[in-house]
Amino acid sequence: MSARPLILEDFGHSSGPVPVETVDGERLEAEKLAAYDKGHAAGWAEATAAAERARADDTDAALARLQDLTFTYHEARAHVLRSLLPLIGAVADRIVPTVLRETLGARLTEMVETLAADASSAEIEIRVAPDAADPLRRALEGRVHFPLVVREDAGLDAGLHHVRLGRIERELDLAGLERGLADALAALDTQSKEMLSNG
Repeated sequence: MSARPLILEDFGHSSGPVPVETVDGERLEAEKLAAYDKGHAAGWAEATAAAERARADDTDAALARLQDLTFTYHEARAHVLRSLLPLIGAVADRIVPTVLRETLGARLTEMVETLAADASSAEIEIRVAPDAADPLRRALEGRVHFPLVVREDAGLDAGLHHVRLGRIERELDLAGLERGLADALAALDTQSKEMLSNG
């Protein structure tokens, strides 16, 4: 194998002096000004980006605090509702049935007057569950000033009242009103429990 000789550049011989570029004052000042403007623009862009990042961080922190407050509000609301449920339940169990019974006369009078305005028949019939006729007569006493008959109907449940004038008939369901209120309270209780368990 034959080796090729290594050829290196010879730095010993100079081809002459290397020309040095001279810069005049105006050109140097223009380059300094351009460098300053470039640096100023870069600094301004960096400051603007930093301000945007800080603003975004502040917004994120505010949203996180707002979310914490929302959670705290819902948790507090659920606790308040849970603590009020026994009171609301007592009102529903004790006061509402009494109020419904005591206002039954006014409710039926209003219903009968509405029916009387729409019909030409003379007699109004109210059918009620067994053993409810006498309390109803007492509730209507002094309120009704037209012919009215209260009859017991073994086919009706307690709290159910059928009011008939001719062919027009309406139903007043006090037991249904009580059940509706109980269902609403149960739903409120369930919602409060879910809010507490889900946070």
